[in-house]
Amino acid sequence: MIPRDRVIKTYNFQIPDRIPIDFCADEPVYDALVKKIELKDQLELMKYFHIDFRWARPKWIGPEMRTSDCKRTDYFWIPREGVDFGYAVEHPLASAETIKDVENYNWPKPEYYDYDIYVEEAKRFREEGYAVYGGHWGWFFGAATDLVGMEKFMMMMVDKPDVAFKVMEKITDFFYKCSKIMFEKGSGYVDIFFTGDDYGQQKGPLVSLSMWRKLIKPHVKRLYSLAKEYDLYITQHSCGSITYVLDDLIELGLTAIEPVQIRAYDMDFESLAKRYAGKVALQGSIDTQKTLPFGSTEDVKREVISRIKLFKDRGGFVIGPTQHLLSEIPLENILTMYETAFEYGKIYNK
Repeated sequence: MIPRDRVIKTYNFQIPDRIPIDFCADEPVYDALVKKIELKDQLELMKYFHIDFRWARPKWIGPEMRTSDCKRTDYFWIPREGVDFGYAVEHPLASAETIKDVENYNWPKPEYYDYDIYVEEAKRFREEGYAVYGGHWGWFFGAATDLVGMEKFMMMMVDKPDVAFKVMEKITDFFYKCSKIMFEKGSGYVDIFFTGDDYGQQKGPLVSLSMWRKLIKPHVKRLYSLAKEYDLYITQHSCGSITYVLDDLIELGLTAIEPVQIRAYDMDFESLAKRYAGKVALQGSIDTQKTLPFGSTEDVKREVISRIKLFKDRGGFVIGPTQHLLSEIPLENILTMYETAFEYGKIYNK
């Protein structure tokens, strides 16, 4: 079975030849693994680990992502520091008070990307038999908290909900337009709209369900509806405790939830597997908070096998970590995770 067929069977709650495998890590981890295994590049690493998914991405050709004093920014011009995408260190819309303030911001344009590169990648990955992720990373809520500042944006959602809604709407406009171009140009090559935003924390929701439904859900619906127009599966990344919104996401058309942060409140994996059987695929769940960074290779192996056993007679599970793999995780534990996933993912489906 080719990777794409394996993923599609899994997403439709059918039994594949083995449980699909996904991978996400910070760049230093990619580099360390490539060096340790003596491979050429990241794509070779994906083949080595038997990863069933591939990302197709456009290339940024817009204005340089730097402030006037040369600080690194993202495409919303938010100054950032740290590894990879990093974290916001300034909030360009911190002083926004009105809808007009939001509309006057220097929002990025969809034409700031070269989509031909994206199409070339999507076509190649499809021809190689992989399940292809496409679309822009739709983190409109997270981007809003970075643009305004977390504390101020949370207060804005209460005190000035129309302004908060407009911030998220303008962000979603960009993601929607970029994704539409990607879905159109990549039609026939892309399988999954992978979008991400964090609606939970370690101990519970980030906002109330009523507020989520009023201010956040309309933007999720807009992005999901676009993906459904192109008959794409929808995989949603959302960290923390997210069961409070999961039924709503499923109602909107969600296929798979990722990364299943098992140590967060109400996120016990076995309970989720029973509660959402046949409703949503679970993607991730190998613990990056305790087992992978602090456990032994035997601990890692045992956890991977325990997940596989729950799905040995049904589809709906993709093996992956509960967060990006970070540098504090021993490489041997990462290797054990993927070796076990491949070996036992086949055994338990025979």
